[in-house]
Amino acid sequence: MSEANGPSPAEDLDSTSPVDVVSVDVVWGLPTGLGPYWDAVPSGPDVSGVLPPRGEVEELYRAAAAEPPLNEDPEYAALFADVYDVSVRNGQVLMALTRTRTDGRLTSFAYGHYWKWEEQKYPWAFELQSSLGENSLDLEATFALNLLARDPNLRDRGIGRRTLEVWLQEVDGYDCWLQTDDIDSPARRLYTSLGFMELGHGPKAPNGRPGLVMHRSAR
Repeated sequence: MSEANGPSPAEDLDSTSPVDVVSVDVVWGLPTGLGPYWDAVPSGPDVSGVLPPRGEVEELYRAAAAEPPLNEDPEYAALFADVYDVSVRNGQVLMALTRTRTDGRLTSFAYGHYWKWEEQKYPWAFELQSSLGENSLDLEATFALNLLARDPNLRDRGIGRRTLEVWLQEVDGYDCWLQTDDIDSPARRLYTSLGFMELGHGPKAPNGRPGLVMHRSAR
């Protein structure tokens, strides 16, 4: 899910192939957000414990979403990156991410936040609630997974799966949910394999069709 659509690019395959990526880093933003003057630290060698800049999120998502079966227009990467930036500045977010060992380049991320309907005062959320009807009650007091992406050059190595698994471990004890494209994709298969179930349909996804809302009960 994103406040515009939903997480999509990831892979659902495990592999033991070596890759120059460090272990998954977990970063919580401040409860009240990092504020309007947040100056993000660019990813680089030995950088950890900080949320990546808006531009890095956009770049990685754009590369991942450009590939089949999504074939998304780059405008959506910019939109989702804007949502990320606003979320970090205005509220507490949770991100799991990986960077390379050598140059510290961002290679995957999963981020989201705690969800209460009374706090969601914008058109996308209103449309989501209306579309889901009574099923929208299942999203109250949960964690929303806003966006997930993995470097397309690192497919079939389990990085996307591991990143999402770590994010889910951090919200253990809470239900969580997301919105994704309603197509047969590696991302959707990944979500299903990790216990997400179809809940209904929400606002339009980048492909112009209603997005698929998936829900995962607390473990």
